Amino acid sequence: MRHLIATALTIVAVGAWCPPLEAQTVTGTLQGTVTDTPSAALPGVTVTIRSVDTGLVREVNTNERGFYNAPFLPIGRYRLTATLSGFGPVTRDKVDVRLNETYAVDFRLDPTVREEVTVVAERPLINTVTSDVKQSLTAEQILDRPTVQNLNNNNTFLALAETFAGFQENPTSGQNNPTASSGSSINFNGTGTRGATFQIDGVNNDDASENQNRQGVNLATIQEFQVISNTYSAEFGRGYGAVVLVQTKSGTNDVKGELFYYRQDSKWNALSYGQLTKPDNQRPSYGGVVGFPVMKNKLSPSRASSMDAARDRTPTSATS
Repeated sequence: MRHLIATALTIVAVGAWCPPLEAQTVTGTLQGTVTDTPSAALPGVTVTIRSVDTGLVREVNTNERGFYNAPFLPIGRYRLTATLSGFGPVTRDKVDVRLNETYAVDFRLDPTVREEVTVVAERPLINTVTSDVKQSLTAEQILDRPTVQNLNNNNTFLALAETFAGFQENPTSGQNNPTASSGSSINFNGTGTRGATFQIDGVNNDDASENQNRQGVNLATIQEFQVISNTYSAEFGRGYGAVVLVQTKSGTNDVKGELFYYRQDSKWNALSYGQLTKPDNQRPSYGGVVGFPVMKNKLSPSRASSMDAARDRTPTSATS
């Protein structure tokens, strides 16, 4: 019994000593430096970070070097305000936090200015903090792409990676089929069809037996799609090839949504060689995504639903 108690106390002590893991698989980070007009660091500045979409508020303070750090921010648009007694507040508006990105947002406070100064971000921020090689598509960019939902394969979302730099087509077809042990179509920088690892909303999505993704995602539900192809951190160490991250949409303080409709119809197909009539089969697929507030600034769920219906009236013939 004493041995068990000592072991339990050791585990608790080690757990309390370990620093928090800096995983960002579902979030992003904002950090920066606050200075005065002569560019001297300002400690003790309160930086308030407010989500425009959900009302989430995070407050951090600068250290003795004037540096602040706000990790684990849900992706979306934010409004940042830096305040310190004796200085006029400065606000940075329209600051976008992206998946697995660290952006530097600096402030300069002026003691001669008493009214609030608002800086509207017009150009997208550039990650100058981390060195990993990654490429991303937002929900708006996915909507603009001519990607067709394959009704026979829920892994169509993987085709989003085909236009990224470093993508290589596989010499053989049939990937993304768990029944064929064919590996994944995600092949970057010559790592092959079995080197990728997958995550959806921060949860591992690998099929260990087939070295491919296990669960598909409908294109309409994706908030951001990202592929990391080099120098990724240890948190993504399960594969030697690319890392595929998918973050799905979440609710906001406003009711927002979209509907989608895909259809396969034999009437739209050309006749094959030697074919006199077209087969009579149709397969529509439709659904939608909606986000809505249950408690404003506290609880905003998102719901997605889809329906797939198939009809085949192709006549069968028997030969003797």
